Amino acid sequence: MYTVVLANNFDSLRQTLQGQNGAQRLPTLLKLCDSQYRGIIPNAEANGFGKEILHFASVLKDTSALVEGCLCMANSQDRSAKGSDAFKWLSKAQSLARRHPALLGKVFFWKASYYYELGQIDSALLMIQRGDQMAQRHQLLSERVKLLGTAAKIYSSNGQAKAADSVGRLAFRFCQNRVDSAIAYTRWGSVQEDFGKLDLALPAFYAAYRLEKKAGNNIMAAHNLQQCAGILRDQGRFEQAIKYLQEAVQLSKAIGNITGLAAAYHTLGGLYKRTKAYEQALQSYQLSLALKKDIGRPKKILNTILDMTVLYGYTARYDSCLRLCRQYLPLSQQIEYKLAEATLALWGSIAAAKTGNPTLAQNYWSVGETALAGVKAKEEMPELFLFAAKAAEALRDFGKAYQYQTLFQSAQDSMYNTEKSRIIAELEARFENEKKEQQILDLAQNNELQQVRIATARTQRIALFGGLILVLLFAVVLWRNGRIRKRNNAVLEQTNQALHLKNNEVQTLLREVHHRVKNNLQIISSLLRLQARVVDDTGALDALRMSQSRVQSIALLHQRLYQGEELKSISIKTYLFELIQSLQDTYQLEERQIGIAADVDDFSMDVDLAIPTGLIINELVINAIKHAFPNNRMGEIGIRIKKQETGFTLKVTDNGVGVKLLEGKPVGKTNAFGLELVESLAEKIKTTLVFSNGLGTSVETFVHFNKHESLFP
Repeated sequence: MYTVVLANNFDSLRQTLQGQNGAQRLPTLLKLCDSQYRGIIPNAEANGFGKEILHFASVLKDTSALVEGCLCMANSQDRSAKGSDAFKWLSKAQSLARRHPALLGKVFFWKASYYYELGQIDSALLMIQRGDQMAQRHQLLSERVKLLGTAAKIYSSNGQAKAADSVGRLAFRFCQNRVDSAIAYTRWGSVQEDFGKLDLALPAFYAAYRLEKKAGNNIMAAHNLQQCAGILRDQGRFEQAIKYLQEAVQLSKAIGNITGLAAAYHTLGGLYKRTKAYEQALQSYQLSLALKKDIGRPKKILNTILDMTVLYGYTARYDSCLRLCRQYLPLSQQIEYKLAEATLALWGSIAAAKTGNPTLAQNYWSVGETALAGVKAKEEMPELFLFAAKAAEALRDFGKAYQYQTLFQSAQDSMYNTEKSRIIAELEARFENEKKEQQILDLAQNNELQQVRIATARTQRIALFGGLILVLLFAVVLWRNGRIRKRNNAVLEQTNQALHLKNNEVQTLLREVHHRVKNNLQIISSLLRLQARVVDDTGALDALRMSQSRVQSIALLHQRLYQGEELKSISIKTYLFELIQSLQDTYQLEERQIGIAADVDDFSMDVDLAIPTGLIINELVINAIKHAFPNNRMGEIGIRIKKQETGFTLKVTDNGVGVKLLEGKPVGKTNAFGLELVESLAEKIKTTLVFSNGLGTSVETFVHFNKHESLFP
C-alpha cells in the first residue's frame, strides 16, 4: 500500500507532493483535497488533483479514494456556471458510496450544499433529510452535526425561524469533539445573524474561532474571525473589527489560504469604505480582486468589482467606474448574475452621462432597468432603487428618478418596519420576563411574611399560657418579634425599591422606543424636504410637502410621548399647537397672510385616538391652505375641540371661497387623496364628518372616547 502523510500545513503538503512519484502521491493528494484545504486551491489545480486521484484510485481499486476524487472534481468548479458538470460528479460519488455509510453521509452533505448554492431549497433539504436518516441509523454523529447545521442555515435563509432554531439546537447534542462543536457554533452564528440577533451571533462565531484554532484548522478559524469582524463593523466597533481582520489575514497568509485572504481583504475594504478611508478601501479591494482572479470564481470576482464600482462612483472617479462597467458587465450577463448586471449597468449609465456620453448612458440604462426587474433578493432592492434614481437623474429623466426614489423609500421603510417590529417584540418579551420574575419574587416575599405571621401568633399564644411566671420570657419574645418585624420591614422596603426601579426601567425602554420612532420619522421628513428641493414639478412638490406634513404630525406625537409623564396619552392642546406651528413653518403662512386660530380644551387623549385625530386635522387644514384662499387671498382657519362627557367635538372652519358639496360631501378633484384619507381615518375612530358651506367651509364631527379602533393592534 501507500505511505501515511504526516504533514498538515498546506505548503508542506505541496512540497511533499513534489518529491513523490506514482501511487505514493495518492495520500498527499487526498489530504490536499480534504474539505479544510478545498477553498485554498485554485479551481484549475484542484481539477488536476481530482483527475490524479481518480487515476490512482482506479488502479488500486480504492472506493473511498474514488469517492473523494469525484467530490474533488465536483468542487473544483463554479457550480452555477453554464457547462458545469458538478452534478454528474456528485451523482457518481453517490453511486460509488451507496454501500459505505460514512462516505455516503459526506456525499449527501456536499449534494445538499450544491442544491443550496443553486437556490433549490427543497432539493437541498431532501438531501439533508436522507443523509440524516442514514447517519442516524449508523450512529454517524459528526455527519449529523454537519447536516443539521446546514439545515438550520437553509431554514434561516428562507425566513423559517422556528425550524432553524430547533434544528440548530439539535446539532449541538451530537457534538463529539472540538471540530463538531466548532461546526455547530459556526452554523448557529450564521442563523442568528440571518435573524438580526447580532448579540447572539458574535459570541457563537468567536467560540467557533477559538475551537478551530485549538484544533489547528486555521482556515475556518480565519473564516469565523471575519464573521466576527463583519458584525462588529455593523455595530460601529471599527477598531475591534480591524483587529480581528488583521489576525484573519495573518492566519490565512500562514497557510497560503488564498480564498480566506481574498475574503479578509474584501471585508477590510468594506470597513475602510464605511470609515471614509477610500484609498485604503480601494487598495484592499484590489488585493482581494487579484487573489480572486487566481482562484477563478466569477461570482466572487464580481462581488468585489461591484464594491469597487460603487466606490469609484461615490468618489466621482467616473472614468475608472466606466472602465469596470465595460469590462465586467459581459461577465455578469454570461453567468446570469442579475444583481451584478443591474449594478454595473446603472453605474455605467451614471458614469457615461457624467463623462458626456449620453448615447452610451441610455444604452446602459436600458440594460440596467431590465436586469433590475430580475433581481430576487429583497434586501438588495433599496440600494438598487437608489442607483436607478441616480441614473435617471443623470439622464435628466426626473419622472423616472422620482419613481425610483419613491420605490427606494418604500423598500427602505419596509425593512425599517420589519426591524422596528423585531425590536418592539424583543422589548415586550424582556418586559414580560422581568414581570414574571418579579411576580415570583413577590410570591416568595409573601410566603416569608406569612411564615413570620404564623411564628408570631404561636409565640404570642405561648406567652399568654405562661402567665406571670413567664414575664421575662415574654419580654424576650417581644424583643425578638420586634427585630423580626424590623427585618421584614427592611425586606419590604427593598422589595418596593426593586419594583420602583423595574418600573422606571420599563418606562425608560418605552420612552426609548418613542424616541427612536420620532427620530426615524424626522429622518423621513428630512429626506422628503431634501427631495422637494430638487423637484421642479409642482404636483410632485406638493405631494412631497403633504407627505412631509403627515410624517411630521405623527413625529410630534411620539415626541410628546417620550417627553411627557404618560407613555400612552398626550395633552391634545399642546400637541395641536405644535402641529399648527409645524404647518405654519412648512407652508410659510405668515408670508401668505393666512392665520390659524385654535380653541382647544386641555385634556389627555389616548395615542390610538390622537394619531388619527391629528392626521384628520392636518389634512383638513392643508386642504384649506391650498384651496380656500386662491390668488393670494388673506383668510383665517379655525380649529375647535371641546371635551364632553363621552367624547369631544371637533370642528375645522375657514372663511375662504367654499367647496362644492353633493349630498353633504365635497365633489371635484380637490385633494382627492387627502379627503379619502380623512374619510378612512374617520371610519377608524367610528365617526362621520359633516361638511357645510357658509362663510367658507366647515367640517364638524363628534368622536367617542371608547369607540375607536386601535391603529396599532
